[in-house]
Amino acid sequence: MAKERKKLLSKGNPLIIPFGKPARINNFKLWRGNYVLASGKEKTMVECIHISTLDGSWMTRIPSTSQMFSTICNGYATVDENFRDQFLGMIFSNIYNMSNIPSEALHDAFFFLQEMMSFPYMMLSEKEMEKRMKENMKKLGTDKAKAKEHISKMMEYRRGLYELIERKKADYIDTYEKQQAERWAKEEDSLKQLEQDEIAEEALKVLNNGDS
Repeated sequence: MAKERKKLLSKGNPLIIPFGKPARINNFKLWRGNYVLASGKEKTMVECIHISTLDGSWMTRIPSTSQMFSTICNGYATVDENFRDQFLGMIFSNIYNMSNIPSEALHDAFFFLQEMMSFPYMMLSEKEMEKRMKENMKKLGTDKAKAKEHISKMMEYRRGLYELIERKKADYIDTYEKQQAERWAKEEDSLKQLEQDEIAEEALKVLNNGDS
């Protein structure tokens, strides 16, 4: 595998992320490079992927030890360029947004989605989740006592997670309504000020006409 990879690299295969020289993916630049990983006196050269904005004001790197490294390499290697740009553009935008947007709601949403995707039964209703877990553990031949204990723990975790979601939703909606009220109050103040300016301007015109 390593020899085949070297052959492809030596031929400048367009489906392999270039080393050192950036390739453009939508509003991002992408290239491979190396960095030195120091552990005490030992130093190891590790290959990584660099991702940056076009102007270079933001950048991150993903080491070859990360599963995301393979995901990006495979995405870049696709023959369909439109799919490649769409798929990698989405990934890079998500990474950029998660590291730059300070919205608590965005980070909460990512956390909740990640928790549910890691155990998709939690996306079901409580009754459906319990039913599906029982059916699946029966198929797997899990010991009844262990299955019951596991299901009980996961149901308890689900309830806690959904309670947290409801609290976060309530806080987010309250904050939104307060911000909306503040915006409307500012707009009303601006309209009142505009009306006063127009009245003052009309009054000035009357005075000027009287003097003439």
